[in-house]
Amino acid sequence: MVTDAELKNYMKILVILGGIVGLIESIAGFFGYGFWGYYIVWAIFGLILTILLILTVYKPGQPLPYNPVVILILGILMVIISSAHIGGILAIIGGVLGIIAKA
Repeated sequence: MVTDAELKNYMKILVILGGIVGLIESIAGFFGYGFWGYYIVWAIFGLILTILLILTVYKPGQPLPYNPVVILILGILMVIISSAHIGGILAIIGGVLGIIAKA
């Protein structure tokens, strides 16, 4: 059985990986490797969301609180709005693990 501390560590690792992958996807979005026609707009949204996601892990409470629900919302926004789909999916998984660990 996995303990709550291990789930929180997995959550942190998944969120950091999601932020890094999302950052790479957003930078690639500037060069036209996105899914929709407005690459620059989605890349800017992706950069903002991934930077917020990474900062919630490294500086808890400064831009946004380190809370699984906030991480889940940022992951969903990354999937829907930005060009960082894979990073958003990793953040969603990390947010769900955090919610499971708190329950």
